[in-house]
Amino acid sequence: MAGNIRHWKERNGRYSARIVIPPHLRPFLDNKTELEIQLGGDKREALRKHAAAVASIQRQIGIARQKHETATGQKAKQPAYPLTAQQIALRDYQNQIDFDAELRAHDPRYAQSGVDADEARRYRDGFAGKLSDDELQELVGARLERARLAGNTDAIKGTSEWRALAQALCVASYEAIAREDERNEGDFTGKPSHPLLANAAPIEDTPAPVTFDNIIDDEVKRRARGKDAKPLPDRTAKKYRDHCAAFAKWRKSKNALTVTAAEGKGWIESLQDAGELGNRTVKAMLQNVRTVMNWGKQNDPANFFPTGNPLKDIKAPDYTVLPSYLRAFTMEEAKLVLTAARKEDKAMFRWIPWLCAYSGMRVSEAGNLRKEDFFEVGGRWFWKVTTVGARSLKTASSERRIPVHKALTDEGLLDFVKAAKSGRLFKGDTKDSVLIQPRISTWVRGFIPYDKRPELSPNHGWRHLFEDFCRRDGVPEDARNYMTGRTDGRSQELYGRSDVMLPGLAAAMDRIQAITMTR
Repeated sequence: MAGNIRHWKERNGRYSARIVIPPHLRPFLDNKTELEIQLGGDKREALRKHAAAVASIQRQIGIARQKHETATGQKAKQPAYPLTAQQIALRDYQNQIDFDAELRAHDPRYAQSGVDADEARRYRDGFAGKLSDDELQELVGARLERARLAGNTDAIKGTSEWRALAQALCVASYEAIAREDERNEGDFTGKPSHPLLANAAPIEDTPAPVTFDNIIDDEVKRRARGKDAKPLPDRTAKKYRDHCAAFAKWRKSKNALTVTAAEGKGWIESLQDAGELGNRTVKAMLQNVRTVMNWGKQNDPANFFPTGNPLKDIKAPDYTVLPSYLRAFTMEEAKLVLTAARKEDKAMFRWIPWLCAYSGMRVSEAGNLRKEDFFEVGGRWFWKVTTVGARSLKTASSERRIPVHKALTDEGLLDFVKAAKSGRLFKGDTKDSVLIQPRISTWVRGFIPYDKRPELSPNHGWRHLFEDFCRRDGVPEDARNYMTGRTDGRSQELYGRSDVMLPGLAAAMDRIQAITMTR
């Protein structure tokens, strides 16, 4: 990560160049996950060879990318490892100088042959602009192709970018020939004289990019490890990915290593100025990106922003919290929606409003119910809100068992459950698993339009109303907290909660008076 040489690996005193192969290209490289070239145990020598080794690996990956494009018809939007023409020329020049030194070290005949003056003249004509594109292609086309395969450029012949790069490579070769001639005379002090190379700053190996998705993937894997692991729910991971993607799009970079506090501040201000999202949502987005950055730091505290998360001290937006009663259904609204539900044929619209009205469940929890979640104890029916079956809940306290209220029994809920097939009770038209919340919300807004009741929470409003039922009818606080999946953090919540408590829980539910409905 930060501070490391890109594509550099050190293990047991040995050094190598290593690049992870993008997953979609692995089938074209014998399903390998990475390519590695050993550089030996001498660090200075390994550093000298590193750039050439990386270029060699990038070319292999480039060939795989070419095969992938041919097979799928998909073209990359930009080079994988982009470099400027000056950077490509500088690296090419250095590779030629290194190769010259290697030949001198192994073959005494090499230094006895002079340079080819005609070849040098051709390269001079090349960077002077005297050669056509076809002549440049013949002269440096192979090296241009290597740079393209390495993902350093996507310049196409016939464009000014391609010609500038070809001329830069001519400079590299002309200067390399000049050094070769000087070395043949015993002078190893020569430096490039052409401004393109003479004025070029040394190319520093930058840290390998660490994308937001990389960090989230690592966190997902970390939480899934171990016998009693608590995996990160897919829906939660998606929320983090979506918010990080929005931030990355705004800053035009997915690399989390380059995040600055100024970018974080600018992003939230741009979201506020756009006026499409409330401050509460903007605050949540900032907090989620900040959390992902914290994960990156926790995974590699020595290298990933060792001085601290740059988003840590950014002040989140303030917002006004609506009073709870404004978000809840009124009794008249509840009757209106429950009456409309009676007329529905689709199971989710018919039963989820009723389930939520008499339990305080979250709509997402109700949407995940299965036939197997309903059970009978001592002649009384209950249902489980559980994570069993790869389902997710908001918190650990959300795992609970809820008594079936008499109003639900009278309405025919148990008849519906008993007649249902095994598995999910509420499915989509074409697939079992669907997002219930937006569907229920849109359906409710058909009866209670937004412009008439903008404060109402079409889904969460049942939860607020059920809490008020419990207060009105004297349901004990611990029973209310348990049935709604809330926690007050007291240690007693960690004990008991076996079947022994179910009759008392049912008695507490029976205190709640049914909503007066008319047929």
